[in-house]
Amino acid sequence: MRLRPAVALVSAALVLLTACGHAPMPQKSVEEKASEAMGKQIGLAPIVDCPGDLESREGATMECELSDPNGSDKKFTMTVRVLSLKNGVAKLDFALDEG
Repeated sequence: MRLRPAVALVSAALVLLTACGHAPMPQKSVEEKASEAMGKQIGLAPIVDCPGDLESREGATMECELSDPNGSDKKFTMTVRVLSLKNGVAKLDFALDEG
């Protein structure tokens, strides 16, 4: 997999169910959804490593690291942002940072 600078503009929104009310979104779930979203855009699901759970509130952000599942040393930073929350459902945005 080769992540090129052009991919830096890729953004995808997905829906993630939160466990209850304002409980944080589990790190593993965010990583899986981010990998799935980026995989659809670039053709191969990257390895995603996030630092922890994501706050369940509109506007919350977290930076995660993407790496090539085929072993390339190249790594990219991705910002995960909560676009909206309604009835325990979070709509997330995943965007590769330029650079």
